[in-house]
Amino acid sequence: MCACADGRGLVHHGLVHPPSADLAAVFAPLIAERLARQEPVLAVLPPATAARLRDRLPTLPGLHTIDSGSFYRHPGRVLGHYLSWTTDTSRGQPATIVAAPDPGGDNAHRAALWMHIEALTNQALAACDLTLVCAYPENSATATAVRQAHPSLLNGDVIPNPDHLSIDDFLARYPLPPPADLGPPEITRIFDHPRQLAELRRIVDARAVHAQLPTTRRQDLVLAVTEVATNALQYGIPPAAVCLWTTSTSVITQITDNGRFSQPLAGLLPPPGNQRRASGLWMARQLCDELYLWPDPTTLRLHMDRLPAP
Repeated sequence: MCACADGRGLVHHGLVHPPSADLAAVFAPLIAERLARQEPVLAVLPPATAARLRDRLPTLPGLHTIDSGSFYRHPGRVLGHYLSWTTDTSRGQPATIVAAPDPGGDNAHRAALWMHIEALTNQALAACDLTLVCAYPENSATATAVRQAHPSLLNGDVIPNPDHLSIDDFLARYPLPPPADLGPPEITRIFDHPRQLAELRRIVDARAVHAQLPTTRRQDLVLAVTEVATNALQYGIPPAAVCLWTTSTSVITQITDNGRFSQPLAGLLPPPGNQRRASGLWMARQLCDELYLWPDPTTLRLHMDRLPAP
């Protein structure tokens, strides 16, 4: 896990820029300063932007780049990526990540989930000696939420952000949209005992075969559903309901119990070994293409794409 050597902890800046801005030019002075101090920097940017950045900083070692399109494809995995890179690369020294996140385009659920993760970053990575700068193009529909998710703003100078919201206030103000109406489920099962999990696995596997999921993705879906269903029995309030749909693009499984989920960070970071529920959610997020969670009553939707991303 992250360790903060000098007591600074996470520094999390938001940067709202004109859509026409060249982020390579915007980020280059900050990155050059950190590289000159021999601090590692990860730039999570579109490939063309990363190439322009490297052209501006050809002689300074320590710059790592990764395609933002692939990095942000699964929002629920991003905090784990940040943590693993910081831990593996910095080795206890200060580190910097500059990023151009993809907030989800016209996918309202994915966009809302991403902004939740931005807000949760402040708690999840609090102990990391990390400067994280998240750049977003100016957009009237998202600018307020972007600013309220970041404790400070970077626009030339660092400005403490008086509009920053606590995690609880942010999640209350920007809840995940209600589950999309998929019509009547193709399959519905009610279960209230662990011995029914074997039947649930058979049902999910059969539905995945019918949807022509590749074998490895079918196995991943069965395992992810099993983990979430086990959590519903052990930590929720049974009975629980499982509903399945097949769309043109995905196999979707929804699991609902009668409890209320109150751990927004669960499953977003690798859990300690003694936290079984968080371990199941972590595994499900790693296995599925999308996972959305509504807290009251506890409802999870797992999406597995019928074809892997190119």
